[in-house]
Amino acid sequence: MNFSLNKVVRLSGNEASVYAVTLEGQPTSVFDDFLAEYQEDYHDEVKDIVTRLRVIGHKTGAREQYFKPYEGKYGDLVCALYDDPDKKLRLYCVRFGGDCVILGGGGPKSKSIRAWQEDDNLREQAERMITVAKKIHARFKEGDLKWDAGFKDMIGNLTFLEEDDE
Repeated sequence: MNFSLNKVVRLSGNEASVYAVTLEGQPTSVFDDFLAEYQEDYHDEVKDIVTRLRVIGHKTGAREQYFKPYEGKYGDLVCALYDDPDKKLRLYCVRFGGDCVILGGGGPKSKSIRAWQEDDNLREQAERMITVAKKIHARFKEGDLKWDAGFKDMIGNLTFLEEDDE
């Protein structure tokens, strides 16, 4: 999977930076596609998620209580953002403490299922973020990515290509 990370300036602020995953060859980020896809049927939930992200960036940072942790593999920091546990819409992210969030995609989680693995769309979205997290962690480990002095922004090559893994 080839992708890049791009800072979402409108959501990032003094408290946290917000990045979005953009798949190679796509004109918009996975997050923007999520917003477009669910804007009509889940208008209030989409609005609440965007408001929450703006608050995270500008006022509070990425507080743990805004996220459902452990949505991915142990230690990969993949989680789900939602405004209210009773809501259906989930947005999969990678959360680096309170300072940085990387947004992927998501979708509605039916109350009739227990886990994202039971829904084809949620499985695809969560697995994508698990892959993204793995590649980001590898870059940090190799020293090809670093944190800026404030630990909010990533410094280094934010384009990830499959041939880099070879």
